Amino acid sequence: VSQLRYVVYERVGEHIGYDLGVKMVKDYYDQYGEGGAQFVGKNILEQILQQPGCIGVNIYKALNEKGEKTYVLVGLDKENEPILEITAVNPNGQINKQEGIVADRNKVVQGWFDL
Repeated sequence: VSQLRYVVYERVGEHIGYDLGVKMVKDYYDQYGEGGAQFVGKNILEQILQQPGCIGVNIYKALNEKGEKTYVLVGLDKENEPILEITAVNPNGQINKQEGIVADRNKVVQGWFDL
């Protein structure tokens, strides 16, 4: 699988306001006939963002073990690399490698307006 590389930085993304947000979601629904939302809790987002070197999150469309649509979240570093391993100090003061956070178990929720 080839991957396109984009320059990523901490300031990507901006507030677009309610009106444009509603328009964009409705336009997607009108074009593809589907809509909806996934809820991701604050705790897992903070855990991803608090990983050393994390500047943001990639959100991938995915299918879970039951074949249901979901999203997988992975932290990215400034080199646009997924954070799949981190160096940490354990309770005994030893430095070791830990698996980076790759998150799912999001909850499907209704959007903030009816399509």
